[in-house]
Amino acid sequence: MITLVKILHIAVAAAWFGHKLLIPTDLRTSLGDDGAARHLVARLTRAETLGIATGLGTLATGGLLAVLIGPGSVRDGVWVGLGLVLAAIALGGIVARPASSGLRSAVGSGDLALARRSAGRLSQVLVAESLLWSGSLIAMIV
Repeated sequence: MITLVKILHIAVAAAWFGHKLLIPTDLRTSLGDDGAARHLVARLTRAETLGIATGLGTLATGGLLAVLIGPGSVRDGVWVGLGLVLAAIALGGIVARPASSGLRSAVGSGDLALARRSAGRLSQVLVAESLLWSGSLIAMIV
């Protein structure tokens, strides 16, 4: 049972990390004209939905693993990794969510210059989240 939960945990964590790797490039290339920008918003919505689902799946399977193994038996690096993941989630909620909302609003009003500024902020947050996520992965496997 533990092996199955580990495999599931790794799979959803990989999807959580991987789903956002192409978003910064998509943001840069899609904000050249209004039509492409409108399609970007739909893709961004799908990516956010996938990110929330896989993030919750990662936390849930990690929590289940901790219960199955026994919280006292979980290595310190795993707790450090959890802290880094929670920091990434907080960063996303505090900075990425408003940037994403600003991007959507700007695209909706046709203000592509403002949309590009919001996209730049969103890209920066995605890079920071990826660094935190990578640190978490390293902490958990070392």
